[in-house]
Amino acid sequence: MQRKQSFINDKRRVSYLSAVYNRIYRGQSVLIEGEYGVGKTRFLELLKPKKLQGVWVESLFNVHEMLASILQGLNYEAVATYRRTPHHLKLIRNLTDYYIIIDEANDIEKRVWPYLKRIMDAHVPIVLAGLPKVRTYLTSQHPDILSRLKTLILYPIVVEDFILEYKDFESEAIEQIYVATRGDMRKFKEICTDCRDKAKELGHSFVDLNLAVDFLANLHPM
Repeated sequence: MQRKQSFINDKRRVSYLSAVYNRIYRGQSVLIEGEYGVGKTRFLELLKPKKLQGVWVESLFNVHEMLASILQGLNYEAVATYRRTPHHLKLIRNLTDYYIIIDEANDIEKRVWPYLKRIMDAHVPIVLAGLPKVRTYLTSQHPDILSRLKTLILYPIVVEDFILEYKDFESEAIEQIYVATRGDMRKFKEICTDCRDKAKELGHSFVDLNLAVDFLANLHPM
């Protein structure tokens, strides 16, 4: 129940969460695709499959750092060196009951992808999240890796869901903020927080349309 309370009740995301769990439990991998600000990182943070440990890995790491980081996340002592890389890869492929999460997959080094393929082939689930150019790159350079991934495309959450979530806002105020932020979820949440602070400062119990419009008018062009 706590898992569902941590994000807006968007039907697409609920469906995607179920799809990702099904893939993970079968030892299969997923690519979460979306533009800037749609909530990819937030979606990844929702993943809490039962009896499986999640290991977050930095996408900017080179091969040696990435493999060592995976093992360190599983409480193994591992030093990121070229000499230990074959041993690290073998150990990662043989371990079970965990899955790997890599956000900002568009930053993954070209030399890392073949190693990720070997890990996927050992039925270790990898959940990747990145911009659409990740799929474009894999289509042209690694179609074999793309064939191992189920691609789920995240879109901005619809305004109606925000209206239900932000009960201390007039619905018209939410609509104005959503339009002004062009669907950028980070900016949307930031402005909503600022509007709430402004409402408290003025002694208002909710954010009405006039307050939102006045606040947006004073922002620098986005």
